Amino acid sequence: MNFDTIDTTVTALWRYDYDVNIKALRDLYEVAKREQWNAATDIPWEIETDPAQVGDMMNDPGVEPFDFVKALPTEKQIELAKKRSAHMLSNFLHGEQGAMMLCGQLVEVVPDMDGKLYASTQVIDEARHVEVFHRYIQRLDRIYPAMPGLTALINAVLTADLWQMKCIGMQVIAESIAMGSFKKMLEITGDEVLRKVFELTSQDEARHVSYGLIYMKDEIPKMNEPDRDRLEDFAWTAMTILATNGLMEEKQGKKWVDPLQQIYIDVGIDPEKANSEIVSRMSDPEALKAQPNPFRDHAYPQLERIGLITDRTRHKYQEVGLTD
Repeated sequence: MNFDTIDTTVTALWRYDYDVNIKALRDLYEVAKREQWNAATDIPWEIETDPAQVGDMMNDPGVEPFDFVKALPTEKQIELAKKRSAHMLSNFLHGEQGAMMLCGQLVEVVPDMDGKLYASTQVIDEARHVEVFHRYIQRLDRIYPAMPGLTALINAVLTADLWQMKCIGMQVIAESIAMGSFKKMLEITGDEVLRKVFELTSQDEARHVSYGLIYMKDEIPKMNEPDRDRLEDFAWTAMTILATNGLMEEKQGKKWVDPLQQIYIDVGIDPEKANSEIVSRMSDPEALKAQPNPFRDHAYPQLERIGLITDRTRHKYQEVGLTD
């Protein structure tokens, strides 16, 4: 069996006041009920996927392709796009499972009935996303392992001792990044099935982010200073864990081998030459600035919007280029 285990402890909070306390969250709950969809019947699975139309989810259409990609014959470029897309979508698949587990925790720990009701709808949203991404990836290639940074973030939010950390880590940071990424990938692909997957999941992700923003905007000012400082630090750590892929050389005592290296080998690319060209381009500040960055473009503005970027932490984000 293929699984990991982590120890989590949450204190479940029963709430016996069922009246509306946070109207915006209760309204969002109503929207969530109206916008439910079925991954088995609302996606046009009967349409066959043309590999040439899928696109490369790891390559922005507005950025010049790498030389190591352009050097490949057309059929190999299509194969590379399929495999790299399966690799990226696999990480979203793992992330959706993490979000499903996290939202189950939120139902238990958030203090307001409005928050509990909405979080319960997100559990089924995330289950639907697990189903739909798993089914689509099988059209491309195989399920790839989760990247270390993603695993580290999910473990951090699942084991966090403050419910506000769970909400910030998943609803505000991870969901904002997912929403921005899905919108970008929607522009890349010409496959009708994948386009429908992104359209419907993006609709859900927008609600998930709204939940975090609505809840945290009012909650953060109520927190005592030590807990608020901890929350600011947690947000910074969560952002850097994902942005740097955790800076991990090892996973579970073994050296982490990036599946992309084997993908390059499979299509006839020298991984060392590919990595050298990637590092060279990313070392150019102008090229780096031109690259879409979901952390800078989507997650950071949301943290700023809810007041979690302060004089105490702003310089940290500036130093690593996560601000405008």
